[in-house]
Amino acid sequence: MQNHTARDTAAIILAAGKGTRMKSDMPKVLHPLLGKPLVTYVTKAVQEAGIESIFLVIGYKAGEVKQTLGKKYNYVLQKKQLGTGHAVMTAAKALDNFKGDVLVIVGDAPFLTPDVLQRLVRRHQKTGASATMMTAVIDPPPPYGRIVRDRQNRVLRIVEDRDATAREKRICEVNTSHYCFRSEDVFPLLYELNTDNDQGEYYLTDIIELLSDRNKPVETLPEENPDILKGINSQADLRSAVQKIKSDTIAHHMEGGVFIPDPDLVYIEPDVAIGPRTVIHPYSYIAGSSKIGSDCEIGPFVTIKNAAVNNNCRIHNTVVTDKTDTASG
Repeated sequence: MQNHTARDTAAIILAAGKGTRMKSDMPKVLHPLLGKPLVTYVTKAVQEAGIESIFLVIGYKAGEVKQTLGKKYNYVLQKKQLGTGHAVMTAAKALDNFKGDVLVIVGDAPFLTPDVLQRLVRRHQKTGASATMMTAVIDPPPPYGRIVRDRQNRVLRIVEDRDATAREKRICEVNTSHYCFRSEDVFPLLYELNTDNDQGEYYLTDIIELLSDRNKPVETLPEENPDILKGINSQADLRSAVQKIKSDTIAHHMEGGVFIPDPDLVYIEPDVAIGPRTVIHPYSYIAGSSKIGSDCEIGPFVTIKNAAVNNNCRIHNTVVTDKTDTASG
């Protein structure tokens, strides 16, 4: 098997859907998660993984998505949302003549980390596979696509939950919708996808069977912590994500020497910076790109948004917004 470790890598982020289960008219990837659009957690992970060429496939309210996210990305318009396979087919046209590896990930997975994406690309390039996908073993399995293997443990195909037989539904190894593809092997096969399935869509997962039928190597990378790979599909999922990221953010500050007596009564967004020995009292709301210095006392009942607070400040019962310099008070 060919080993090719020095290939260009681009990323395709699938961000075209409405997200019907969100029960909202807002594009799914723009739903706010601690002050930032959901998809920006994914784009940040991709960028920090060292991938600069990012293509966002957009569709539902595409103009609103572009206006919100700005000009930092290459946008690909999927005029009709005909499935994940069709989305990548549309992006492949924008990546015309690209010879390299393509990371394909969903835009609603805010827990993805640069390390996870780097491991996926490294595994893919080390093995020289045509396709490598992140999988997880979950028992009982959620309603995700199941990884079907032969007796030699070779990946044969992915079967979607709604199309699976009773026997296939018992398979605990599931697809997580994060892939790395060799563009030369996968892009030509996109045009062989069909809509012969329960949803009448072009499934990207069918690429795996097409590769397997041609004896093209397909690799998997199991993830021991499947929560990292989870997507947001409902308001309940979004609420859980808020709780987790908020908790992780506060824990990060406390590990850095910030004293937070009652973390449950404090709101801190992920891009906030706080110096050591600062105390954050209950009912403090700190948002945006705020920077708070060392040895401060913040709260109770304080709102700070997109503001800079100097060292040794005392702020109580106050709203501070869009200030570049807040003196000691």
